[in-house]
Amino acid sequence: MDSIMLLLDEMEGYLQECNNLPFSSKVVVNMEVLYEFMADLRMKLPEEIKRSKRLIEEKDKIISEAEAVAKGIVDEAKRQAEKMLDEHEIRRQAIKEAEAMLAQTKQTADEITESAYDYVDSILAQSQQVMEDMLQNSEQQFGTYDQYMREQLDVIHGNRNELKRTDK
Repeated sequence: MDSIMLLLDEMEGYLQECNNLPFSSKVVVNMEVLYEFMADLRMKLPEEIKRSKRLIEEKDKIISEAEAVAKGIVDEAKRQAEKMLDEHEIRRQAIKEAEAMLAQTKQTADEITESAYDYVDSILAQSQQVMEDMLQNSEQQFGTYDQYMREQLDVIHGNRNELKRTDK
């Protein structure tokens, strides 16, 4: 993300350094330099996509770990419940405690899972915002360039018409 933003800053700096056309606010742009910027941008975008994929994989890992912890807690609750089954009164108490432990385990697992989902969602939301900002910035830059080229064509057309009028 930082590398793409730096590249966009460099592109903006380049455009600001371009020479103005005489008697105009228009600038002359070296198309090869602009194409190099666009090629660099295209190369860096896949890196950001890979980063987003790694974040998704991290989310999956956190969820898997939470499920493993929950399973361990459930297994431990079952083992403790089985130990208490020896006598009738102890058995009733064991069932009661096991149910409480299972409910607590489920609640803990649900909280861990929800927390993991919230964390991953916030990371994905940030990635989405970065990508939307980059797209908007890119569209804005290319829109400015398109407008510039149209204005240049209008100037050239006007100059040619003026030349034709003075020629006759």
